[in-house]
Amino acid sequence: MEYKKKVFALSCAVVILSLVYAATLVFDPARRGARADVYTWLDPRATDGIARIVFTLPAAYLPPGAPETVVLSRNGSAWYVLRRGGRYPARRQRVEDFLAELTTRAPFPVISTNAAAHERLALTPDDAARVTVSGVMGPPLLDMLLGHNDPSGRNVYLRRADRNEARSGRDRFSDFVWGERRSWYNLSLFPGSDEGIVPDVTSLAMFPPAAGGETGPLVFTRVPGPWEAVWNVNFDLEAVNQARVNAFVRDVLMSVGEDFADARAAPDAAFDDSRLVLELAGGGTVAIGFTAPDGDERRLASVSGTDIVYVVSGWMHRRLFPAAGTFGL
Repeated sequence: MEYKKKVFALSCAVVILSLVYAATLVFDPARRGARADVYTWLDPRATDGIARIVFTLPAAYLPPGAPETVVLSRNGSAWYVLRRGGRYPARRQRVEDFLAELTTRAPFPVISTNAAAHERLALTPDDAARVTVSGVMGPPLLDMLLGHNDPSGRNVYLRRADRNEARSGRDRFSDFVWGERRSWYNLSLFPGSDEGIVPDVTSLAMFPPAAGGETGPLVFTRVPGPWEAVWNVNFDLEAVNQARVNAFVRDVLMSVGEDFADARAAPDAAFDDSRLVLELAGGGTVAIGFTAPDGDERRLASVSGTDIVYVVSGWMHRRLFPAAGTFGL
C-alpha cells in the first residue's frame, strides 16, 4: 500500500510539473513576444492577384528631375515598367525577388505604437518611401512606408500606412525601392534571354555598316554534320572556327541595350544602317535594325515584331558586327 501511495504521489508531481512547464511555454512573455516579432508584410496567397506595384519616393531625397514614382504593371505572367505613356518590359525575376522578400516571415519587432515617433523614424507620408501593391480592383493589398535605417545601418524602420505601429527589421527592401528605374528594365533584345530562354538559330545574316568597308551580307548557315550540326559561311575562309561562330550567335541572342528610347525617334529607313537577320528553327524570322551612330557612338535598335526601340552602346554594336576574318581558324 505504501508503495502505491508513493507511485501516485510521484505521478501527480509529474503531471503538475508538466502543466507548469506547458503554462510557461504558453504564457511566457519573452516567447510570446518572439512569436509576435515574426512578421509577414504580404500574404503569400495574394501574390497571384497582384496587378500593380508602385514605388513613391519623397521628392526631398531625390536629385533634381528624378522621377518620384516607379510603376510596375502586370499582364498575365509578364511585368512591365510604365514610363511617359509607354510600357516597357520589366525583369520578371527582379519583381519576383522583391515579392519574395515581402512574403517571407522574418523578425520585425514593434518598436513604437505612438504616432509621435513617426517623424523621428522618417515614417511620415512626406518623409518615407512608399510601396503600394494592388490587385485589379479593391483596396491595396499592401500600403507600406519605408523610413530611415537604424544606427547600425543594417535595419530599417517600416510601418503600414494605416497603422501607427512602427517596426524594425533587416533591410530587405531599400535596394528595390530606391534603385534606379532602369534596374527594373529587361533590356535584352531577345527578352527571354534574361531567363535563359533563347531560340535555336538555323541561319544568321549580318549586314555590316556601309561605312565599315565590309561587303555584305555575311551569312552563317547551320547544316547537319557527321556528328553534330556545323556552321557554313558564304564568304572565303580556309576553315570555319565553329567555336567562334557559336560564341557570336550566342552574343547576338544575349545582346542588351543601355536604355529604352521614349519613342520611335527615327523613321523606319534609318534602321537600315546595319542589320542582323536570324532564321529560327521553330519557324519565323527576327530582324534587328540599327541607326547610324550619334556623337557618343550610341545607336537606336529596332527588333521586328515589337514597337520598342532600344539605345545600344557603341561597344555592344561593335561586338555584334565583327570582321569576317574573326571566324577563321
